Amino acid sequence: MHPIFSRHYASLISYVLRISVAPVLLLTALTPALSLGGELEPYSATYTISRSPFKAERTVELSRDGDEYLLTAKTTLKGLASLAGRDSAVETSRFRFEGGRIVPILYTADDGSGKPERTIHIEFNFSDGVSRAQARGAEHLLELSQEVLDPLSFELMARIDLRNGVSEPHYLVHEGDHLRPYQFVLQGPETIIISQRRLETYRYLIDRQSSRQLYYWLCPKLDHLMVQLRQVHNEKTKASGILRSSSLLL
Repeated sequence: MHPIFSRHYASLISYVLRISVAPVLLLTALTPALSLGGELEPYSATYTISRSPFKAERTVELSRDGDEYLLTAKTTLKGLASLAGRDSAVETSRFRFEGGRIVPILYTADDGSGKPERTIHIEFNFSDGVSRAQARGAEHLLELSQEVLDPLSFELMARIDLRNGVSEPHYLVHEGDHLRPYQFVLQGPETIIISQRRLETYRYLIDRQSSRQLYYWLCPKLDHLMVQLRQVHNEKTKASGILRSSSLLL
């Protein structure tokens, strides 16, 4: 999971920003997320992340690597926080895209601390029905008896499902040492201003069965790209993110 000196902020980053953004983690009506050949189009999106008193920049990119895809998210501290000497946090998801579904192959996350016990490495073997993971300083062998996504690719899968008419996507996400259900709960429309543009979005609660609420604002005209996120605990905003630029904002 990811930076900013706290596991809770880390948890937010990994959901997109694990920003899935994807996410989660993903394109305009003129540049659809799926081509006619059933392939995913490359894209990039950069977000500004805030958690007082820290700020960070997170860039998410999807690229093609032969028959596989690579989704990469890089988060870098900005301002005074950058003087702490911490490296950028890097999260990657390698996967295949088969039958309109994402099939994870390998997920890695390095929070930039340089501490091996804080890295995550997950290998997915759906043929054998198991995953092998290194997380929180221990090895974990988990059963894969159904569709399972990683903490980065679930956001992209949600965008694809929303585009295909699924109103409230739900997934089982591999977090390294356990599997956790993620449910997109639609809360209603909301207008967001991004770079002086009015974007009509829908706000979703990402229900992860946690005391910390995670909210995504997804823009249908950008093929459900996440343009804003917020993490709330005890009715207080703990962290937030907003889209700064994207290859989709033409």
